[in-house]
Amino acid sequence: MHVQEIAENVLMAIDTIRAHKIRSALTMLGVIGGTTTVIAISSFLTGMQEFILEQTQRFGPDLVFVSKYTNIGIRFSRPSQEERTRKNLTVEDAYAIAELPSVLGVSPTVISGSFAPAGSQPVVKYKGVEANRPLIFGVASNYDEVRNVYIKTGRFLTASEQQHRDQVAIIGAGIADTLYGGVDPLGHEMEVEGKIYRVIGVMEKAPGGLFGGDPVEDRQVIVPFDTLKRDHPEIEDITLSVRAKPDSFGKMTDDLTELLRRRRGVPSNKENDFGISTPGAIYESISKVAAVASLIVFPLSAAGLLVGGIGVMNIMLVSVTERTKEIGVRRAIGARKADIIWQFLTEAITLTAVGGIIGIAFGWLISLGLKRLAPTLPSIIPAWAVILGFLVSCTVGLVFGLWPAVKAARLDPIEALRYE
Repeated sequence: MHVQEIAENVLMAIDTIRAHKIRSALTMLGVIGGTTTVIAISSFLTGMQEFILEQTQRFGPDLVFVSKYTNIGIRFSRPSQEERTRKNLTVEDAYAIAELPSVLGVSPTVISGSFAPAGSQPVVKYKGVEANRPLIFGVASNYDEVRNVYIKTGRFLTASEQQHRDQVAIIGAGIADTLYGGVDPLGHEMEVEGKIYRVIGVMEKAPGGLFGGDPVEDRQVIVPFDTLKRDHPEIEDITLSVRAKPDSFGKMTDDLTELLRRRRGVPSNKENDFGISTPGAIYESISKVAAVASLIVFPLSAAGLLVGGIGVMNIMLVSVTERTKEIGVRRAIGARKADIIWQFLTEAITLTAVGGIIGIAFGWLISLGLKRLAPTLPSIIPAWAVILGFLVSCTVGLVFGLWPAVKAARLDPIEALRYE
């Protein structure tokens, strides 16, 4: 079949779509829905992967978090009763870990406040203005080296301030903006849970939260570990941030696991009663949930394409019946069976291809909407998803348009000419 003939068939197919706009639109709905789903889900998953990579690089590849809970960080369920009754980690555990030859540094952390919006929140204010959902982090003086704290102005805690339990604080960019506006917070005092603290540092503004909320870094008030423990002796849940020496991450993880099992008296035949996780693993938990959701959504997309294909077959069979006389005329003036087959196949493929293009456009719009909902989530439509969506939509037209096309080609020319 020549290119000119293909072009003529495509133009004829487009004219048919124009002549039956509503019927064609209804026929394309399944294809549009299926292609839109493929594009939107692919955009979300690709953006999630980019977000995970960015967050992992921000924290550093050699960092681990240690907690008494197996699943550290982002959780989608409450800790089990067994996890809640486990022995807490201690400062002595941190000292022991610091002695491991593969460890570069370790910082114990206690937190006052809740990550959840509905949880209890400490009061941090300046001249009557309160910070929005602040989190008080009590950390060691080497925390900035272990966790990569990005200081914009001022400095971090010193060993002397840690030792003397000084009431000094490094605040996140969000708290600085809320409490001080355009005024430089350095050297100013602020009220933290009823006590006066002096601001010695302000952190850089962090990338936004996953779904548009304020990132944790912007809501932090970092104070000396012993100062917060003095004011909140009831907080016993300690998390340890541990950074490995260069090229020692695997060894550090093994050494850390062995040390904690020994210190916590875990029998050799029992599972760990603590959790070790990397920043990447924490964000991977979100990605896994998204992947599971895609396993549910993609079959629905396939079902939409199937429904669309059945609709295409039905409409093409109707079209064959409506154009029986036209088919007879074409056969009478020399058109071959192959020409008739390609005419109707081209029409079916064009119909679903137009639906695929519309679906790609809708998927792109959903991707833009996702970008507005979660500004920090890179909403990227991969080229393979666009190509796959278009090819699948064309394939639907090819597969489901084949039988009507063959049926049209098998019509007896004489009977077709006499058809009314």
